[in-house]
Amino acid sequence: MILKVTFDEIFKDSFLNNFSSNISTVTICTTLIYTFLLSLFVFFIYKLTTKNVIYSKKFNISMSLMSIITAAIVLSMQANITVSLGMVGALSIVRFRTAIKEPRDLLFLFWSISNGIIIGAQVYSMALVLAIVLGIAMLFYEIIPEKRLPYLLVIYFKNVKTRDIEIILGSHKVKYKLKSENLSSNESSYIYELKVKKDKSFIEEILKIKGVNEVNLLSQDGESQY
Repeated sequence: MILKVTFDEIFKDSFLNNFSSNISTVTICTTLIYTFLLSLFVFFIYKLTTKNVIYSKKFNISMSLMSIITAAIVLSMQANITVSLGMVGALSIVRFRTAIKEPRDLLFLFWSISNGIIIGAQVYSMALVLAIVLGIAMLFYEIIPEKRLPYLLVIYFKNVKTRDIEIILGSHKVKYKLKSENLSSNESSYIYELKVKKDKSFIEEILKIKGVNEVNLLSQDGESQY
C-alpha cells in the first residue's frame, strides 16, 4: 500500500504543529511575572534618567505595563492559530496617532514592547541580558557631560545702540552674537546669543543704560548643534 502525501498536507501539518494548545498555567504565570519584574526595571530606569521638565508617571506606568500585554498576546498567538491570525489582522488595522516628541521616550516604548515579545517567546535569558546592557548603557550616557548650551539675552529698550551693550559684554569677556533686532516706534528689542559661565553681573550694568526698560536672560532647553 503506497501512501501519497501532498505538499499542501505537509505544509499544513508542519504549520499546525507550531501551535501548542496546552500551554500550562505555570508557564503563563512564570512568563507574566517575569515580564512584570522587567517592566519594573524599565519603570525605574526611565524615572531615574528622565530629564523632561514635566515627569509623567502615567506615561511611565503605561509604557511599563505594555510589556505584560505584549507578552500575553505572544503567548496567545503561540497557543491558538485562530487567535494568531486574529491578532495579525487586528494589529494591522490599528493606528496609534499619539505624538512622541522625545526620541528617548520612543526608545523606552520600543524596549517595553521588545521585552513583551522576547519574554512571551520564553527567551528569558535574552530579555535579562538586554535589560542589564541597556540599563548600564543608559546610566553610562547620563554620566557623560553635555556641552553647555548658550543663553539668550533679550533686551527691551528705546533709543539704545548695540555698541553700548556690546561694550559691557566685551568687558566681562562674554562671547556674544546678535541673533535678532526688532525696531519699533514704541519699544524695540535685541536678542543676543551668549556663552556665559557663572558671572552674570553684566545684566545689572546693561539695565543701568539709559533707555533700557527690561533685560531677560533665558537658558535654552534643546539640543546643542556644536
